[in-house]
Amino acid sequence: MKHIVSAVVYNNPSVLARISGLFGRRGFNIDSLSVATTDDPKISRITITAQGDENTLDQIVKQTFKLEETINVTALKEEDSVCRELILVKVVTESGFDNAIVQLADEFGALILDITAKSMILELTGTSHKIDKFTDAITQLCKGKDMRIKNVCRTGITAIDRGV
Repeated sequence: MKHIVSAVVYNNPSVLARISGLFGRRGFNIDSLSVATTDDPKISRITITAQGDENTLDQIVKQTFKLEETINVTALKEEDSVCRELILVKVVTESGFDNAIVQLADEFGALILDITAKSMILELTGTSHKIDKFTDAITQLCKGKDMRIKNVCRTGITAIDRGV
């Protein structure tokens, strides 16, 4: 089962290593990890997604909360949270500009960030499901044309719970 853990921590050296170490010791493989400072540069939010059972998740949440750097830690449910990912895709084309890519970008709400003589870079933000569908669609589009995906950079999930 996929789990999302959100930890608000003091922005101290090695806090990320200590938290990710908890996951490793419990046998959780981290699927994605997103870290950034909050509105206060002394505080960071760490969002981790991982697969595992409920008991292991409960132990990780409890042990993470015990770390001195931890302010708060929560296991988030996707249906009660706003979850987003970002993907950047560089497509190499013969002409640089390609109408089919523009149409696909419009269909998904992706931005075209860069067009050169031989490539286009697209950006899309959305749910994991939307990012997966976009990745599948652009892969299929490239198969039938004189183009290929050169690079893909995908962030992990960043999430925040709904409500106050």
